[in-house]
Amino acid sequence: MTTNTGKIVTVIIIAIIMLAVGFVGGYYMFRGQPAEEVPKEIVLVDDLGRKVTLDKPAERIVSLATAATRTLYDLGVFDKVVGVDKYSDDPPEAQNKTVVGTTDIESILALEPDLVISWWYYESKLQQLEESGVPVIYIHPTSIEGIYFDILLIGKAAGAEEAAENLVSDLKTRVAYVEALVKNLTKTMPRPKVYLELYSPYKTVGRNTFTHQMIELAGGINIAGNLTSYPKLSDEYIIEANPDVILYESSLPLENFTERPGWDQINAVKNGKIYHLDRHIATASPRFIEGLEFMVWAFFGVNVSETSSYTSLVFTSESSVQTITETTHLCEVFISWIIPENLIAKEISA
Repeated sequence: MTTNTGKIVTVIIIAIIMLAVGFVGGYYMFRGQPAEEVPKEIVLVDDLGRKVTLDKPAERIVSLATAATRTLYDLGVFDKVVGVDKYSDDPPEAQNKTVVGTTDIESILALEPDLVISWWYYESKLQQLEESGVPVIYIHPTSIEGIYFDILLIGKAAGAEEAAENLVSDLKTRVAYVEALVKNLTKTMPRPKVYLELYSPYKTVGRNTFTHQMIELAGGINIAGNLTSYPKLSDEYIIEANPDVILYESSLPLENFTERPGWDQINAVKNGKIYHLDRHIATASPRFIEGLEFMVWAFFGVNVSETSSYTSLVFTSESSVQTITETTHLCEVFISWIIPENLIAKEISA
């Protein structure tokens, strides 16, 4: 009897040990494997302060904003774009996408988008899209910081957050370099007064626009900086302001400016400082940095990319381990070695 009881106890003990070993082993095996992640919703807040929720990163995007179209390209997710507006011609590949009217709701819905990105001023015209269940985010950057915000916003929506962060970091480094360069140049050269004419004659940019900020960062003084938004100026206003440099985005011939009544009194006309500004580099896309560098050349005759420290200081965000503040300080140190006179480009005659 005692022997049988002992055997039973032994069997029970062995069974308990085996169960314990199996439980512990299973626990560590399970712990060593990553738990299956439950997809999280993507919550976006656009430039109008609207909260937009996506179930997952967008895969079929319609862009109704030229800046968004270029941004998607620069983020490496252009394959997700299924439609664009008629003004989206940058990059050139955009014209291979289906072109839709900004108010043609049926054509947009036919593309079965899971996200539409639009300029802010189309909000009232796109209500039907949202009522049909299509998420829409609106962009309206009024500063360079606003451009950075939109790059990150679009990157998050398209599942390209890391690429967006890297791109913004790179842009901030290049802007810091330009700021340091301009600081050095304006020690010996005056800041020019600038008139920028948009595609519509006499229409320009006021102080609450990113283009105004570009002019200021590049070392210029916007003659409409005391105004807001996109005002239309008169001949009298421009002649009295007497800009030193004129930039224009339209396809108007140069003579259109030199032959305007009274404009022969303007310094920019007398000195042949009238330059065409490609609208693709003066919009709220990552290419604004090209526009900023172009303005430095137009204002001071200095080609930013040919300055001696440009190559060594323009890092991608992957290799840069410095803060923007540190980079700005380094820029100032290197730029102090540059002799502006040997960088002055030949002026374009009017």
